[in-house]
Amino acid sequence: KNDGYITDCHSTCTVTGSELVIGGLVGDNGGEIADSSATGSVTGIEDIGGLVGYNEGTVNRCFATGDVNGEYWIGGLVGYNYPGNIEDSLATGTVTGYEVIAGLVGGNEGRIFNSYAGGDVSGDEWIGGFVGDNGGEIIASYSNGTVTGSEDAAGGFVGYNWGKIINSFTSG
Repeated sequence: KNDGYITDCHSTCTVTGSELVIGGLVGDNGGEIADSSATGSVTGIEDIGGLVGYNEGTVNRCFATGDVNGEYWIGGLVGYNYPGNIEDSLATGTVTGYEVIAGLVGGNEGRIFNSYAGGDVSGDEWIGGFVGDNGGEIIASYSNGTVTGSEDAAGGFVGYNWGKIINSFTSG
């Protein structure tokens, strides 16, 4: 768990966990992460992200490029963002799971600004190229990965939205 400040740190490791809150760099972020990256693959069950599993802090100018696999709340950069803030960040890995799966953030109840998701995404329910389930705010962001959902609520940008999306788009 990070409750401090991480800057200019980079992970190339493959991370595999059998439970919750697993990230390529940090599992649970309550502090600030800036100018950092993770490039290895990440696998777990719930709240799984290429960089951070669960974000309640700030992620700024970061990226993740590894593939991410899990079951619930799975994202190429962050698994679950609440009430966190993500800015100027990106993810390009392939993301697969069952429910609330997305190229950047699986579940968002925070704020995402000026960020990008480019990985292909596949799952069953609430699948999005950028965010799977959005109850927060997304501003000036973009996705272009291929999205495959087999049951309910799959979208090129967001699977299910009950929040705000401003000046954002998808070409996936």
